[in-house]
Amino acid sequence: MNKKKIMGALLLTLGMTGDALAESGFYGGASIGQSTIDACGGVTNCDDTDTSWKIFGGWELNSNIAFEAAWVDFGEVSGSVDGSAVSAEADGWTVAAKGILPLNEQFGVFGKFGVIMWDIKGGGAAAGINDDGTDLMYGLGAHYMFTDQLGIVSEWKWYDIDNDNDIDLFSIGAMYKF
Repeated sequence: MNKKKIMGALLLTLGMTGDALAESGFYGGASIGQSTIDACGGVTNCDDTDTSWKIFGGWELNSNIAFEAAWVDFGEVSGSVDGSAVSAEADGWTVAAKGILPLNEQFGVFGKFGVIMWDIKGGGAAAGINDDGTDLMYGLGAHYMFTDQLGIVSEWKWYDIDNDNDIDLFSIGAMYKF
């Protein structure tokens, strides 16, 4: 087959796919923030805050409802128990429904409700400790779109980890609508 015909068909297909994605409601982005991990029971000199980051993607069903998934790294909590250094790192996958209230063309507020599938790994004297589970998460936030495709998002999320520990996450990031 002629290379020009193959290239033309490929470009036509990509162009049609690009238009379909532009109207599909799909979006993605990344955020950075600060997490506070409520896991200092019995730990002295506890440092329960750390830098956190996440990568997220979602689908806006309409201007008021979206579904979102994310990978989030909460960072590490550290301290000492009986003079021995201990630490724990937490991360997880989230899936949430997102209710959006557009206030104008560029600005909107939202609430999230979903689940987190979390994993915690111990370090130092807590090495070998590995725990995981699935629990609820809630969130509130706002977004501002600079263009039809590029915006900024800020949010607070609360993760109910193992019914004993909570993680609060405040973050800010960029969002791109396809």
